[in-house]
Amino acid sequence: KVSICCKKHFYVSFKDIGWSDWIIAPPGYHANYCEGDCPSHIAGTTGSSLSFHSTVINQYRLRGQSPFTSIKSCCVPSKLRAMSMLYYDDGQNIIKKDIQNM
Repeated sequence: KVSICCKKHFYVSFKDIGWSDWIIAPPGYHANYCEGDCPSHIAGTTGSSLSFHSTVINQYRLRGQSPFTSIKSCCVPSKLRAMSMLYYDDGQNIIKKDIQNM
């Protein structure tokens, strides 16, 4: 079965990975990921959320030029944002930090 690339929902629970003893909040976050093939004819489609860089690389791939012939296209996030966290540091102090690009 061939599937076209798309976003899959994935929630990271800090409790599930054993981090709830030092992370106070949030209890987790939506990490999401991409899955599936992104064929060149779709990757180069006008209006798709590609970076200029990936468009240029796809042009090399379409022309069969190395080293890009063996690299598969893949979807990537189009937008990332910061996530605020409360956690205990090594001295058991409560720290609030904004983690970028989550």
